[in-house]
Amino acid sequence: MERFLSLRYYFIPLPDPNFQFTKLTLLIGVLLILMGFALGIYRKKYLKNSIIKKMLKIYPGRLRLYGFLVLLLLIFRVQGIPYLSMRIWWFVFLAFFLYTFLKLAFTFKKEYAKRKERERKNIIKRKYLPKKKR
Repeated sequence: MERFLSLRYYFIPLPDPNFQFTKLTLLIGVLLILMGFALGIYRKKYLKNSIIKKMLKIYPGRLRLYGFLVLLLLIFRVQGIPYLSMRIWWFVFLAFFLYTFLKLAFTFKKEYAKRKERERKNIIKRKYLPKKKR
């Protein structure tokens, strides 16, 4: 337990390449990529609400990006590339991942309410505008 509390443990330039969580990490990376593709297909083909459809536009790309980053960090770790396989990069990645998705999750409801209200006002305005002639 003491080794986890020292900074030296996280900044070792070349940690032991015998990484015991290789299969689990590979599974997480592939799942993130597959979730990105599945969300993109669901958003394009099955989602009817135009507001949510526009708001979910960035999620599939972010999921695929983070999935590829997990796989890239795993490759660095397994191959034993100095300085790129340091344990600190996993914590940096995890911090960015949590920040991105917590921010998107907490602002989703507020943003949806704003866009819904704006759409309602536009529908009311369009009701009184003349239609275009062909």
